[in-house]
Formats: sequence, structure tokens, C-alpha cells
Amino acid sequence: MFKKQGPNMNSLKVEKEKESPPAENYQPKIYEKIAHTQARDRVEPGQKKRVNAIVKGSRLAGDINITYDLELDGEVEGNITSTEDSNIIIKGNCRGSINTRGGNVNIEGEMSNGDIFAGGDVKISGKFSGGKVEARGKIYVGGEFSGKLISNEIEIGQEARGKGEIFYKEFISIAKGAKIEANITLLTEDQKEIKKIIKKAEDRKETDQKKELNSNPVEQLILSRG
Repeated sequence: MFKKQGPNMNSLKVEKEKESPPAENYQPKIYEKIAHTQARDRVEPGQKKRVNAIVKGSRLAGDINITYDLELDGEVEGNITSTEDSNIIIKGNCRGSINTRGGNVNIEGEMSNGDIFAGGDVKISGKFSGGKVEARGKIYVGGEFSGKLISNEIEIGQEARGKGEIFYKEFISIAKGAKIEANITLLTEDQKEIKKIIKKAEDRKETDQKKELNSNPVEQLILSRG
């Protein structure tokens, strides 16, 4: 069950195809919102919490802020953010980052070009190819991943495939049969502080480089041509 945030929570209407055309002629509808995008609320039988549903065959371009749970069966190119305890299920395709303060994230479809941060748990049974997955609870991988995994507990299932880096704070389990190419690190408090310092230094260096480049248009022109 998912939530959404924005000036008008019912401002976006996602239409569903009345009939499914032949696959070779099928062109999904495209919806674009440069600002915040709100999906349609749906009440599930027997459930109190409302669910935002982005139906299969729909395409959204733009960032989405939610206050209810979200179920994505379509496609989104943009970031999904919740400042509430919203659960997010990706059954379709998401190209962007996901951030939910206290909810869970479930990747059953595909996610790329972004990070995941969840105040609860993260489950990847589909495919994640991006930057970083960080959960305050537990990360379970039963599908495919590439990137960084960071959590208190990490469980890798026997069907999992992946490569990258794995950082755990308390517990890790890798089932027999899993095919993982990754550096595995136990995070201590000292290591976490070191990582923060390194990250700040990298961000500062990148900012200084951008400032220097912007202040020298000739150099900028040469770099852009090269």
C-alpha cells in the first residue's frame, strides 16, 4: 500500500487501455509532469491503507512524491520519494532513485540508474542495476543486482546473481548456488565514520572542480570538444 505527496494528491489521472492492441502495434501512453506527479489512489478490498497504482502500459516522466503506498506496473523515469512510511513495489520499470523514510521496497520488475534507500527492508527478486541499495532493516536478494548493498542484515538467496560491494553491520547469509562477485565488508563504527569523511572529501573535490571549470570558459570549450 503506497502513499504519495504533492500539492494536489489527485492531480494525475492514469488511464488504462480499454483493449490490448497487437504487440507489434502497441505504443504505451506517455504522461509527463515536470514537477511532482501523483498516481491514482486505489483502495484494496479488506485493507485500510490506500494504494497508488500506476498501471501497466502507462509511462511517467518526472519525479513522484507519495504519502500512500505505491504499486508500479508501468514505467517511470524519475525519482520516487516518500517522507512517510510508504511501501513501494516495482513490478514494471523504474529509471531513477527510490527513497522511503520508513517503508519497504520490493523490486519484482527492473530498476536502474538510481539508488534505493528504505527505512524498512528491501527485497530484490527482479533486477537492480544502479548505484546503491541501503536499508535500515534487511536486504534480501533473490534476483539480480549490480552495485552496493548496505544494511544491518543481508541475505543472498540461492538463485541470486550479482556483482559489486556488500557492506553489512550485523549478519550476512549467502545460500549455496548463488553466483556473487563482490567485496564483502563488515562495517564497524570507525569504518562508517571513515566512509563519511571520504564521501565529504569526494563531494568537496567534485564541487571545486566544477567551479574551476565554470570559471575558465576556454578550458570548458576544449574539454567539451575533446
